[in-house]
Amino acid sequence: MSRHSALSAVVVFVIALGFYLPGIGAQEIWSKDEARTALIVREMLTTGDWALPRVPGSGYGRKPPLYHWLAAVVAGPTLNGTRLRLPAAVAGAGTVALIYLFGTQLATVRVGLLAASMLVSSPGFFEWSRIGRMETLLVFCVTLSLWGLARWLAGGGLGNGVIFGVGIGLGVLTKGPAGLLPLAVAAPALAICRPRPGRTRDLALGVIIALGLPLVWIALAFVTTPDFADYADTIAPMVADELGRSSISAAGLAGGVALNVFPWTLLLPGTAMMLLRTRPGPSPLLVVSLGWLAAVLVVFVVFISPRVVYFLPAAPALALLAAWGWHTAAGRARRWLTMPVGLGVAAAIVGIIVVTVGPVVFRFHEDPFALPSSIGLAAVAALVMTGFAAWRLECSQRATMAPTVLATGVLVTLLVVDVGARTPFYNRLYPIRATVRRFEERIPRGVEVGYSEANRVTALAVHLARPLRQLSPTAINGDPPVPAPGYVLLPHVEFAAARRAWSLERVDEVVLHRVHYVLAVVGGAAAGSR
Repeated sequence: MSRHSALSAVVVFVIALGFYLPGIGAQEIWSKDEARTALIVREMLTTGDWALPRVPGSGYGRKPPLYHWLAAVVAGPTLNGTRLRLPAAVAGAGTVALIYLFGTQLATVRVGLLAASMLVSSPGFFEWSRIGRMETLLVFCVTLSLWGLARWLAGGGLGNGVIFGVGIGLGVLTKGPAGLLPLAVAAPALAICRPRPGRTRDLALGVIIALGLPLVWIALAFVTTPDFADYADTIAPMVADELGRSSISAAGLAGGVALNVFPWTLLLPGTAMMLLRTRPGPSPLLVVSLGWLAAVLVVFVVFISPRVVYFLPAAPALALLAAWGWHTAAGRARRWLTMPVGLGVAAAIVGIIVVTVGPVVFRFHEDPFALPSSIGLAAVAALVMTGFAAWRLECSQRATMAPTVLATGVLVTLLVVDVGARTPFYNRLYPIRATVRRFEERIPRGVEVGYSEANRVTALAVHLARPLRQLSPTAINGDPPVPAPGYVLLPHVEFAAARRAWSLERVDEVVLHRVHYVLAVVGGAAAGSR
């Protein structure tokens, strides 16, 4: 890698992070996924046990611990929303920088810049780069691995084989078997590109590293934690749960994936037509990108119960393909790409105007949401100005700059809507921290609080400055296998079911989004602790 490429990648990283960080900690930790991650990080910080991902009360997390380790390092003594989400933002910006290098080194600087611009401004990738979960970290690991694979296919090299393996190993430490995705890309890529036989030793070392990294963690956890066998017993049920049937329709999935990379998905039909007509040779960039996209679709449609977010690892591949198409298109083929994007941006502008002036009221989580007029007008202004500038650049034959300028408008729109509308909406819907302060006034310091994983209880537990214990469904249903905690925090339905068996006495009750959350003291067991 040249010094100029490395410095350029650092600049791309800093710019991407500058868009992902503003207001990242303003939103309450309200979703169950983020809250579960936060509870595992909190448990690591409280107990000093980092070997296994645990929730308070010796329960186990559902994913390997790499993201939790990173968040715990960032958090220091105190965990908050910013520190929980910072690793996701850094991983997202790191992926954008890697895609810049991917396109630059395997094609041209223009392809790298275009791909980075398209990825950083993809709505789904933007959203998940600001959420305290491991999705963007997984995408970073997959991208790192496949960048190494493509470089190895192009020129061999022991270092590229090592990069390929390190990305896989870190991906497995992030999200288990999903981290093996690059192996599904490598097999057909090797068959198509036909590297010289002597090079395979370099890639073999990468495979050894890929297996070795998670095995080192497993070995250390086995040696240092007496309950490792119990943790291992939970893995098979978790994998089986991932393989369950999805409630999302095929049309819903397709729409969700298309919106996740809008407006750049509008470039893909034209790019596909160009690939079919020109039939380019086995370029490592195209072979790896197409295999990457195919592997994600096959794995998460055929083998795993799909959610829209599971297709996030395909976003870098889509950006690379769209960037290659834009860079390569000429003459009539150029119109296959420019017209759909122009119409898509125009439709987005009209849609935002209608929603703002209407006003059109949407319903999220069954609550009404109307886009504030100031936010809508700011979004329209950003898209109109950058859209017009992109059109002028395209007309003046400065094709590389056009998508980059438009990407800036899309990013500004996403950031304005997220900080100015989406975050305040969810904070009004789920005032978690204010509710916790109210509950803490009723709970003596040092008294253990039992909580369930239902509804928003996990989010409340994250901020509760008391010893915690996650209660199993068996315990809540009236057959506790261990001594009862001093207090319990449950949704009203679970409180009603456990009230007699646990001798619960209601202390306080709060309604969040039409769900009653009950703080109760446990009779007998808690009487002496107050």
